[in-house]
This record gives sequence, structure tokens and C-alpha cells, in this order.
Amino acid sequence: MRCFIGIPVPAGPAKALRDRPWPEGARAVPAADLHLTLAFLGERSHGWARSLWPALAAIAAATPAFDLTLPAVDVFPRAGGRILAARAERAPRLLALHGSIWRVLQDAGVAAETRRFLPHVTLARLPAPAESNPVPGPWTLPVRELMFYQSPPGQDGYRALARWPIGKD
Repeated sequence: MRCFIGIPVPAGPAKALRDRPWPEGARAVPAADLHLTLAFLGERSHGWARSLWPALAAIAAATPAFDLTLPAVDVFPRAGGRILAARAERAPRLLALHGSIWRVLQDAGVAAETRRFLPHVTLARLPAPAESNPVPGPWTLPVRELMFYQSPPGQDGYRALARWPIGKD
């Protein structure tokens, strides 16, 4: 199964982020699928994924709940991109959560990501490369849950296979 670990965007912030006109031809991501990816895992077996869940549950429980600022919506990752996304600040708590997850993944044999972590919430896919035209926010993403998602082949949308509450404030 194709899978990833992320932070879901709750209904209120999802509505606020999607409440705008989209460029012509843009394919908006359904509100229920909005998330911030912490680790893309690619194709993995269900058994392998389940073996990670106790460690991920422990990370979530040990992480204090926090709010993440999304300062603007723009093309991603830069001008000429084909994704419209809300960038997230590289806040210390987010970076700590990301690092803890990747330590577990590396212990499980997952090769470290070579690209710099660029936290964002994908809002729409664009039909062609676009110029930068930032829409200033800010928006707030409450980080209260960690999810293990499946991206079923040939289907739109994601399926939550496991979810863990982020520790108390």
C-alpha cells in the first residue's frame, strides 16, 4: 500500500483555507483530505506499517499540542510550480515532531529524506506552471492529531488507517 504520516487539517481551518476563488482549471483537494505531510513512505506492507504504530503513538502522546501558523497561500514549491499550497512556518515543535518520526523511520530501515522539509498543506493542483501570486494569511493549523494515511491506488482521496491524539497542551 502507498502510505504517509501527516497532520490532518480540521474542518474549520480547512474551510478557511479553501474559501477563495481557484485559478481556472485548478483541481481543489477535498477538504477532508487536507493535511501536512511529515513523512511519505511510498509502497509498504500493512504489517510493516502496523509495526510502527506503537512508536508513533508514543511520539504523539509525548508531543505537546501546538498551533502552527500558515502565513500565505502561493504556488509550491516556487514560482513555476503546479501546486497551490499554504506554507507552514518551520516552528520548533513541528521540527521536533518531524525529527522524532524520522528517527523511528530510520530505525525501521527507511532511507532519510534528502530534500529539505518544506512543511505545507496542498490545496489544489494546477493545470500548468504558475507564477507566484501570494495570498497573505495568516491561518492557524491546530496540531492535535497525528495520522497514518493510505493513498489507495486508482482512487481519489486518502484513508486514515491509524490516528493518535497529540499530547495535552
